[in-house]
Amino acid sequence: MYLHTIGDSKRYNGWTNWHTWNASLWVLNTEEIYTIASGYARNTDNPTWDDFIRYEGFESYVTPDGVAFADPKLDTDELDEMIREINS
Repeated sequence: MYLHTIGDSKRYNGWTNWHTWNASLWVLNTEEIYTIASGYARNTDNPTWDDFIRYEGFESYVTPDGVAFADPKLDTDELDEMIREINS
């Protein structure tokens, strides 16, 4: 586990928490999901994580590690940035 403490904040592999890191890991490293996310980001003026999971039907998707793409523990601001950076 790579948990880094910076001041009062704890981060996991540079991400806000393990759940956010895990969701991003599966999007960025699963070819099919990455291709879908890339197409969504390319064809959307202001792509967001929440819109991505709704638009692509991932509301009930759970990673093999048990993290739901709609989990309230996810830092959606951080995942918004990830989605926007896919095609930049």
